[in-house]
Amino acid sequence: MRRRVLLTDGVIRRTLAATRDLDRNGIATTVAESTRMNISFFSRHCDRRLLHPSVRTDPDGFLEVLEHHLARNHHDCLIPMEQDTLDLILDSRDRVEAHTVLPWPDAATYSVFRDKAQTIALAERIGVPHPRTVQPSSPARVSAETAHLRMPVVIKPRRNWASRGLRWTADRAELPALYAEVHSRYTDPLVQEMIPPGPQFHVGALRSASGRFIATTAMHELRHYPATFGVGVSTVQRSVDRPDLVDLTCQLLDAVDWVGVAGVDFLIDPRDGTPVLMEVNPRFWGPLQAPIHAGVSFPTLLVDLVTGREPTVLPTPRTGVVTRCLLPYDLLHFVTNPDRLQMDPSFFHHDANTHFDVLSHRDPLPALGFALTLLRYGLDPDAWRFLAHSETVSRSLGRLRRRAVHDRETAGHETAGHGAAA
Repeated sequence: MRRRVLLTDGVIRRTLAATRDLDRNGIATTVAESTRMNISFFSRHCDRRLLHPSVRTDPDGFLEVLEHHLARNHHDCLIPMEQDTLDLILDSRDRVEAHTVLPWPDAATYSVFRDKAQTIALAERIGVPHPRTVQPSSPARVSAETAHLRMPVVIKPRRNWASRGLRWTADRAELPALYAEVHSRYTDPLVQEMIPPGPQFHVGALRSASGRFIATTAMHELRHYPATFGVGVSTVQRSVDRPDLVDLTCQLLDAVDWVGVAGVDFLIDPRDGTPVLMEVNPRFWGPLQAPIHAGVSFPTLLVDLVTGREPTVLPTPRTGVVTRCLLPYDLLHFVTNPDRLQMDPSFFHHDANTHFDVLSHRDPLPALGFALTLLRYGLDPDAWRFLAHSETVSRSLGRLRRRAVHDRETAGHETAGHGAAA
């Protein structure tokens, strides 16, 4: 009998990537979403479609529909694809595990990487480089307890995702007010020294219950949206050979005996070349199509593990493979980047090693699904709030960039003045 998997969140690009990958490897997919207007439903690789109430506005209704469907239809496993969906399902995992497999570790292990405070504590314990971080004991103690940190700093919620709730400042005087603002929505956020902009990398990994790494890939993240400082949605990736980053990733996952998939983000500190841990995502990551184009089928490999088909020959990723998220993020990056004509690789460059995550001549209809999704979410207040947040991030980082330029120019003037006096 053909194996079958249920994937949630058909509207996002990594669900489309998983749908295509699984079907091409002989695994049937059921894709779940709250609206028919989503890219995965339009894919020829999507075998069945499940409509359900919104995860965000009716979580109980979503769980009821999901449990009902799983009870009446065999699925070898359930793979939640978005962070809030995964959190909700893991909080109610007994309801779904009565009917199928949920390939994630126990709650305590999951929490280590879901909670950024625990992630930093783990990195500190095992010697993985990370930004200097403080978790203030209270909003009233922020100034005193962060006085040793170098500015600028980032205020980071412990359980955020997709840059939600992040605030940056280079001004110690405004730090308490910004911290209180974030704390009012996300309890007890962290304060971290901001690493100067440098090369960014993502490592994807799949670890078995026996401690064997079935697959690892490293991607150099070439562009992001918003464009400022490269913080946001990754829009262009190139597969690279970075065994040092893979080794750090393996250390982190081994330390908690992780089982399943995880994605780890690193920033190379331009001051000394040190790879610095930024975060661990305990789930499939946004640009999932990138490693698939590079020859590593993470979704299929995960299902193979679940169904007792652990591979004997491990995949070797191809390097130099470029994957672009053209719709909409790389297009938005091009429109908003003042240096758009100096980008490397060029926005207009395309060769045999360049691929796309949504666009595909073998599966063209998801592009239509994307257009219809834009129409559907154009009337959704949550979508506009997300875009407004992206703009807030861009403005916040833009202020830091202008501050850095001003400081460099001031330092240059002072140096020139001292030279003339001498």
